[in-house]
Amino acid sequence: MTQTEYNLLLDVLAIETCSREEDQLIEFLLAFFEKHQIRAWRDEIGNVYAEKGEVGTYQKYPLVVAHTDTVHRIHGKKIIPKKLLLPNYAGELKPALKGFDATDNPVGLGADCKVGIANCLILFLRQPVLKGFFPVQEEIGARGAEKVDVAFLTNVGYAIEFDSPANTSSITLGNKLMFNPEDENGLGRIWTGLLLEFSENRETEFTLEQHSYTDIVKLRPHFSCINVPVGYYLYHTTDEYLVEEEAFMALDLGEELIKRAGYRYYNDEPHPRVNRLIIQFNLNTMEITGEL
Repeated sequence: MTQTEYNLLLDVLAIETCSREEDQLIEFLLAFFEKHQIRAWRDEIGNVYAEKGEVGTYQKYPLVVAHTDTVHRIHGKKIIPKKLLLPNYAGELKPALKGFDATDNPVGLGADCKVGIANCLILFLRQPVLKGFFPVQEEIGARGAEKVDVAFLTNVGYAIEFDSPANTSSITLGNKLMFNPEDENGLGRIWTGLLLEFSENRETEFTLEQHSYTDIVKLRPHFSCINVPVGYYLYHTTDEYLVEEEAFMALDLGEELIKRAGYRYYNDEPHPRVNRLIIQFNLNTMEITGEL
């Protein structure tokens, strides 16, 4: 992540946004896309859509996703992200960002899901061809994603959302399988292989987990979906924080996944034993990091 990209992350984290009070962030998104001459628009409920470049006749767009609301109440001032040393998933102290107001009271950073917003915008600057979906009201039931313009999805090949806490990736959401690591031609095979490589090369660890919901649960009927771990902790509290190196790694994971998955369509086959897949993957990551 360059200094300019890091400054963009800080700018996004400073914006106050809450379910049904998302106008500041929506306006920021539309202004960003206009500045960079990327086609973007909002629908009646407030969802923002963006499209950059064109795909070939037999190609499909990668789609990046992040919701525009947080659970933190609007207090009328910008959030000030401050850098502290705070524990990562392994309890190691790492540089992290935490949100404060002007009187130094913790107010909630809203990294869930503003770090996702920032990573999506950075990918729009880096990628020549990309679609983006930024739904409202995820925190109160993925209401924006429920009302997605289905026509926008017709030429999408797969979705990447940046909204999984800490070092976890959602293999299921709402009991729906997002991807299948055992499908030879599936997105899940590419994704879990990528996580295993990062585990080894960057001396980290990831887990697959069954989570309740986020926006891609509404998109999964159309194509395979990935939820990238972005490194936020204690989310939905005023003490929420973001481990910087994990946020940066999320960006690298998303970019590399687009590179490997390309402009294809993926709809992973179902699997009868999801729990076994989760256990198998977690054993693999522990083996790579030397914990067995």
